Amino acid sequence: MINRKSENGNLEKGNDGMIDNIDGNNKALEDAIKNAEQAKARLANERKKQNERRRKAENRHKYMMGGIIVKYFPQCYRFEESELNRILSAALATQECRRVIGEIEQAAGCVAQGKAGSVDEAERKRAGSAATVGESPLSPVARL
Repeated sequence: MINRKSENGNLEKGNDGMIDNIDGNNKALEDAIKNAEQAKARLANERKKQNERRRKAENRHKYMMGGIIVKYFPQCYRFEESELNRILSAALATQECRRVIGEIEQAAGCVAQGKAGSVDEAERKRAGSAATVGESPLSPVARL
């Protein structure tokens, strides 16, 4: 028997009972491939957006850090990067700076555990100790 077209355009079974053309399955496969390609495009687009958000957050942080350096060390423009690295390294290695960093980290740990009152107390202690010495908490950097 010769294959003939059905109403939907697909070929029907021949004499041997085999399917001669499986256009219906081809259409489903094409749709699945199309959906997979669209999903890949959406994934790539979302990754691109996520990288852009991360990069913007990093840049904002860099600008903020640069602003802090300029605020407490306005002479920074006179130095090269390697010299600034040495200066900041020495400033951050001082005992006072390490103590302040430790207090801030401890206060941040209290916040993470839901003890917001401890943060205020730690800040008052730090401000009180700085006031008694007559220096700002960032005095090692400010003195440079």
